[in-house]
Amino acid sequence: MNIFSKQTATILLTMFICFNVYAQQPDEKEIKKAFAPKGTYKAPFKKANEACLTSVNIQFKLATRQEQEKRGVGNVITWGFLEGIEDNLMQEITDEYYKLLAEKLKANGISLSDEYKNTDQYQKLINNSADLSRETEKKNWGVSKIFTANNAPYIEFPIMAGPHSSLGNKLKKPVGMVFITVDFININQNIKKGVSDLWGERTDKFETNIEPIIRIEGVTQGAKMKGDGTYAKFAGPNYSFCNPSIANYAITSGLPYTAVLNKAEGMPESMKKFKSAVLGDVAAIFSKGLVKSGRGVAENTFVIQANPEAYKTAVLNALNQYNDYLLAYIKANN
Repeated sequence: MNIFSKQTATILLTMFICFNVYAQQPDEKEIKKAFAPKGTYKAPFKKANEACLTSVNIQFKLATRQEQEKRGVGNVITWGFLEGIEDNLMQEITDEYYKLLAEKLKANGISLSDEYKNTDQYQKLINNSADLSRETEKKNWGVSKIFTANNAPYIEFPIMAGPHSSLGNKLKKPVGMVFITVDFININQNIKKGVSDLWGERTDKFETNIEPIIRIEGVTQGAKMKGDGTYAKFAGPNYSFCNPSIANYAITSGLPYTAVLNKAEGMPESMKKFKSAVLGDVAAIFSKGLVKSGRGVAENTFVIQANPEAYKTAVLNALNQYNDYLLAYIKANN
């Protein structure tokens, strides 16, 4: 007997409001949950009272895509777009974050030094990272831009030894970089297969719950080892290292930043300048092309019009929480 199914879509728009915005200091249990397995060798911070930060980088997501599939039923595709946030604001946030991090380190007995800038190893780090892109546009992931504190070069350290480890040996202090991914939305999707009735028909249910919320994210692009997620890498004397990396965990801000949250009526203006892969995926949703192709049965696009000042405050709130986690990790493992 042929089974016919009907689909119903439920969309819940949630304006995220939370009043407990000043989280307590993370304890040892939270640190172990938040970070990937221990990544410290010889404790480079153990006797350090100075450190160098060669590159502090923040990846701001501007569009986020999520897809969920249930075999034999169908799949849900949801895009969220952030509007109202300009490049100069993201640079401003990145610069202010650097100051917050420097203050947090100093409060824990570690001052920042610029001694690294006049070294051959630093120039090698710049040269080795020269081909890194500051923009990511993927139709199965989203869109993002990377900003570096104080307009410094965007530098990534290799996983193993390299100019950064030689630099740590030369300066006899931890030399590091920080990379942080900031998302702006939480998308929860659910697919429920219905029960067939006497006539062989069933009604399947597709649910999408949208929460505008600032999130400091762990790895979001699978096995990618750099340019995604949230991590720090420090190399110290005698080839020691400390590489805390956020695992499958999100640090969130409880501060609302949204002015308006709406279902999109057409292509968001800010997305029109991006590559055809992203445009094509979203345009297909508006034209119902994905449904006709059988690729999805519930497609949603949402535009979040942010209040710029509220967005800045919420992002810095989440970043400051990340600093607490980072310093707690360093203390626990060094």
